[in-house]
Amino acid sequence: MSPGAPYHHFPDRRALLVAVALEGYRQLFAETEKAVADAPEEVLFANLLHFIRFAAANPNMFTLMYESELVRPQLAPELAPEQEVGFQMLRREVSRATGHLSERERSLRIATIWSAIFGFALQTNRAMLRAHPLEPMPDELAPEIVRQALRLMA
Repeated sequence: MSPGAPYHHFPDRRALLVAVALEGYRQLFAETEKAVADAPEEVLFANLLHFIRFAAANPNMFTLMYESELVRPQLAPELAPEQEVGFQMLRREVSRATGHLSERERSLRIATIWSAIFGFALQTNRAMLRAHPLEPMPDELAPEIVRQALRLMA
């Protein structure tokens, strides 16, 4: 493919990056549906663990979707609906498990859970987690991070 070939399909670099990021969200959500279908009794756990694993398996795509010029300093409007889908999935599952909490408490827990999961994915991709010889590697640590985050729903 020639360097100019993408410009026959996309008006500029940003449009190309948006299209790639949207494909990343489609892939993430399709794979999440499969992960959740394989663990219907643990939908939220499977969903969050899959997010971490998707980030590790697709670090460049993850960066484009969540850390690139498409989301900073302002979220690209084309990506907003996809990020909303992800947030609503998280909110729906947390709400199912936390009916006993006030809306404010539920919102605080969602923010904390998301911070832990996203932060772990980000730190893993940036090689910021440095396991000591007796600590598990990030891929082994991921399920425990999700379990710890989900303890906030009690």
